[in-house]
Amino acid sequence: MGEPTQGPLAVVRRKRDAAFLTEDRVAELIRPRPFGKERRIAERARLTQEMGPLALWEGYRDFTAPEDSFTRSSNSVRTSHKYGRVYVQLVRGFRPWTVVEIGTAFGVSGMYWLAGLSANRRGRLVTFDPNRQWQEIARANLAAISPRFTAVAETFEAGFAATGIRFDRPGIAFIDGIHVGDIVKAQAELLLARIASPWILVFDDIRFNDGMYRCFREIEQAAGVVSAVEIESRVGILEVDPTAGARS
Repeated sequence: MGEPTQGPLAVVRRKRDAAFLTEDRVAELIRPRPFGKERRIAERARLTQEMGPLALWEGYRDFTAPEDSFTRSSNSVRTSHKYGRVYVQLVRGFRPWTVVEIGTAFGVSGMYWLAGLSANRRGRLVTFDPNRQWQEIARANLAAISPRFTAVAETFEAGFAATGIRFDRPGIAFIDGIHVGDIVKAQAELLLARIASPWILVFDDIRFNDGMYRCFREIEQAAGVVSAVEIESRVGILEVDPTAGARS
């Protein structure tokens, strides 16, 4: 996996001057820089890709074409190194107590989130994926980076209530499961209904299809959203402060 020579481009739409995700801070987040455990993540990702394609979760059948092989390899579903670096810097800067990941897959993106939490020496990753075969591989990858994680072999909708996630402390949610706008919007609404302190919502593949991008722009209009960021045509980030309306 080659090293990127420059960072991705970002667009910031800010609704409040005091937002965490200012233009200057986003510029720092996307500036390429090395981080601890970078080589270890690259090696774990390489070894995971060598396992080859493995079966998708049965629940995906409703969202795949009949001719689909119904298998995926790690590289076809993983976060790229370029965006992984952004996630590390986001955790380092925002210092969340919890990172919620919807869609563990093989654990590559989770390794980046964990690298940031490990550097902060606080916080925990809680990651959800119903594919039990993939979860076992992901657990091994995550454990190679840090013990600061809980891997739940359930969908987010079915499993989050039992995890005891503290929504009253700053957190980050990474929504990277089924890329269908209505599903992603429902997951975001579950989070927004519970968030009681500043959180950041990160959406992967916001232009995967028209429904995904429409979903992202609709959620951007939700009460409490104080800043929105688009990184190239791939990642969308929303900063949420539920007290924003009370202060205005």
